[in-house]
Amino acid sequence: MTTLLESPALSDHVLGARWFSGKGRGGRLTALVPLDWYVRSDELSVRSEIVTVTYDDGGHEFYQVVVSYRPQALGSGGLGHTNEGHAHDATRDPAALRAMVSAMAQRGGESGTWSSVVSHPEALSGEVTVFGGEQSNTNLEVGGVALVKLFRKLEAGRNLDIAVHDALARAGSGAVARLYGWVESTAPVPGLGGCDLAMIVERLQDAVDGWGLACEAARTDSDFTDHAAALGSALAQVHRALADTFPAQRVDGATVAATMRARLDQAVLAAPVLEPHVTALTSLFEGLVGLQLNTQQTHGDFHLGQTLHTPGGWRIIDFEGEPMKSLEERRLPDSKWRDVAGMVRSFGYATSAADDPSTAAGWLDRTTAAFLGAYAPQITAEQRRILAAYIADKAIYEVVYETRNRPTWVGIPLLALQQLTERN
Repeated sequence: MTTLLESPALSDHVLGARWFSGKGRGGRLTALVPLDWYVRSDELSVRSEIVTVTYDDGGHEFYQVVVSYRPQALGSGGLGHTNEGHAHDATRDPAALRAMVSAMAQRGGESGTWSSVVSHPEALSGEVTVFGGEQSNTNLEVGGVALVKLFRKLEAGRNLDIAVHDALARAGSGAVARLYGWVESTAPVPGLGGCDLAMIVERLQDAVDGWGLACEAARTDSDFTDHAAALGSALAQVHRALADTFPAQRVDGATVAATMRARLDQAVLAAPVLEPHVTALTSLFEGLVGLQLNTQQTHGDFHLGQTLHTPGGWRIIDFEGEPMKSLEERRLPDSKWRDVAGMVRSFGYATSAADDPSTAAGWLDRTTAAFLGAYAPQITAEQRRILAAYIADKAIYEVVYETRNRPTWVGIPLLALQQLTERN
């Protein structure tokens, strides 16, 4: 076998991976471009290889696979045997990961198919382990002080997560992890071009997942208002910095309302349980008509799972936006109230951990009020109308998602929609 493209094991690995987003579209591997080596020796060679996945509908996507080659096969992660040796998934090969990260720390912007820009190379000198829990990317923890996020689905140009972290760092924001650098590719991949392979950021010490923290507070009816207020302040700080850095626009509220109504129409087809609420939701969306909405760069997929609580306060992570949207869509300015709505709905989901619905309702009201009070202390009636529309739009999406994936959970967003339309 000359290249891994001929290996069924590679196809099974990519198409079956948790980070592969094209499941159900009939994808097949049609091209593979290997980059320059991170390290090359008789005993161990490591490089990134970019595979093109072509779908039955004619579309195509690009994915990064990090491959280690050895003279003998390892116990797991085998991808096939080529002229380079026995190929393995490098994320299951600790020595390969150490060699790759070391190369990233040492290499600058010289010629080749990849280069790195690293401001703190010393942060990449420790032991490397795969950080569990991620889905759309693969995170590597380095010596407990840095994280290397390997982007799996590749898109042309600067990765949005890097661009936003860089902008917030320049603005002096303390609400995000420090950006240590990135790795980029200039490989001649047809249809892709230059792209980012990885982002290197500070490993936040003693960080606690925001989702777990909120669920436990809701379950025990413990006060979460101080945390919620701090989250609101952190989001406001991030939004101000992004507004000063990225282009902003104004959008006619009628256009936004029409888009939300169109999404509702499609949602009803997928989740008929929404049908009794169509009239009330349409009326709520019509509250946007006659308004002009400010739009800017936002987080794009903001919820408790995108937050970490540290001894130094709350930090916001993962600025890539909604995974199912294209990079072009995620780069478009949006209303900051979409992020606010995302957190409000996340608080609502956290209450599912509570045993007593009446207690949970009180917890949710107090928590939401604290978050909004810190985010927008002088919130206007017009802004509340905008927020209500975005909360409804988010909850409609959730109803469809739960209908398709977790039918027993559909009552959570459905109850939120009922309460929202009753209040408005």
